[in-house]
Amino acid sequence: MNESPSTVEHAGEIAKLVEAMSQPGGVSLSFEEHGTPVSVLLVEVLEDRQLVLDISAVPEIAGALMAERPFRLTGQAHGAMISTEPLTALPLSGTPGRLQFSCGYPSRLDVWHRRNAFRAELGPGMTVAVELELDAERETVYGELVNLSLGGCLAQLPLNKAAELKSGQRLTRLEAVFPSGQRLAAQGRVRHVRIDEKWQRALVGCEFDTPSPKLERWIWFLVKEIEREAVRKAAQGEKPLDPSELFRAASAASQALPARRLRADYATPMARRLAKIADFLNAQLVQLQHDGALDRAQLSRYSDMLLGLLEEDREALVFASVCLHHEPQLVQHGLAVAIRLADLAKARRAPRELLKAIVATAMVHDLGKAMLDDALRNSSAFDAAQRERLSGHVALIRDKLEACRWLSPQVVRSVAGEINERLDGSGYPNGLQDSDLPELSRMAMVVDVVDAMTRQRPDRPAWSLEDTYRHMLGRPGMFDREWVQHYIRHFGRYPIGSLVRFSSGAQGWVQRLDSKGQPRQIAVISPTSQLRLDGEVRSLGAIEEILRAPLPELLPRQ
Repeated sequence: MNESPSTVEHAGEIAKLVEAMSQPGGVSLSFEEHGTPVSVLLVEVLEDRQLVLDISAVPEIAGALMAERPFRLTGQAHGAMISTEPLTALPLSGTPGRLQFSCGYPSRLDVWHRRNAFRAELGPGMTVAVELELDAERETVYGELVNLSLGGCLAQLPLNKAAELKSGQRLTRLEAVFPSGQRLAAQGRVRHVRIDEKWQRALVGCEFDTPSPKLERWIWFLVKEIEREAVRKAAQGEKPLDPSELFRAASAASQALPARRLRADYATPMARRLAKIADFLNAQLVQLQHDGALDRAQLSRYSDMLLGLLEEDREALVFASVCLHHEPQLVQHGLAVAIRLADLAKARRAPRELLKAIVATAMVHDLGKAMLDDALRNSSAFDAAQRERLSGHVALIRDKLEACRWLSPQVVRSVAGEINERLDGSGYPNGLQDSDLPELSRMAMVVDVVDAMTRQRPDRPAWSLEDTYRHMLGRPGMFDREWVQHYIRHFGRYPIGSLVRFSSGAQGWVQRLDSKGQPRQIAVISPTSQLRLDGEVRSLGAIEEILRAPLPELLPRQ
């Protein structure tokens, strides 16, 4: 382990430690080669002479003991982990109905004084899946083990799941699954959540509840085996050690653990590229929740990246924005608004510097909600006081953005500060009215509302696109009617990303439109999965309705 044990050779100290280990449930036996510890009873201690072991509960190890296979006894005593030197045993026959063996009395003991700092690091090729369960109502979060200690572990998780975890949060189940199929199951809580220096993964520190003596011995064994495997892999030019049983795959199924997928595998090439920008936003979510920081350099980098994707293929990017169903709602919404708002502004010949500022501000405009209380964000109903508290997210993110010197203050004001205002003064946070709101604010609120209303929220179901358009056009006092009409003309009656049903009965996703706003590329999902282009689309018949979309994971991978 990270520090060497102390060796006890004094007879009196050995006697005290062995006596403490003889308490019921206090001893495990593990064989020297590939030994998984098993619980045995230390039923008799004859000081300086022998120990008597009862293995009636684990008769399967009797053959190995009778073959005089070396083993160690491990246990706990006075807050320390204890291990004997290698021992061998002989059978005893004096107790009918019991399997008992005698072994020599240890001449020395190795002692590790319990410290949570005992930590074994997993290196390359030592993949151990981790499953975290917060409560019965949430999905299990999968990750990989980074290190293990007596007091807890460090796990790496996909960035799109890390925002669900908070310091101090209860873990009803924490389970590590080794390639052999052996498991460590415990309960505990989240100690910390942080992002690695490359912004590629989330690192979650977990603290175990006080384990039982049996569980602690199992953790201790796992720590030793992990370090043994790490030493084996690092050894060069020496006699190789045999691999640890823990890292011998039990079956082919263990090679496809869900934990290996640290980034979601989306349907289209553009969606997979957009997922990298989503990872940045997920990492930024975690940063905001835990230390309130907004990384201005990363924001600039990923804004350039998103704008580059828009310039490369706007239709593929708009479609990609509806494919990211594994991402948190705040991230999905931020990307969708950024892409559509920049696309709409680009069509009005906005200069690139302005487009970059729009993209940057829109991507994070809602992330201030991550700094609010979870119960408030996930409430299914809001009273006036709660709505007032919720509106505080605007100031939280606007303050962060105003510290970005490269961002236009006017863009920050319109896209972050005024996107939730309404022309009649019914919006928030300042209740601004028609004459107070510039064109960019009016355009931003339309893009934001179309996306927000067509998404499900805790307090209401998703609206259909037709109902959303009708609602906004019917309220010219709240929304700028010209910008609503611009939006509909630009993105079409059947926008890219819509799931539509044709008169033939076929269903498919709209991926590209022609110059008249009619679909020219459809990813058909029913009755069979196929891609239809141009003239082939007409063979599907007329579009009869836009459907409430299932998860885009039904799309065949392209």
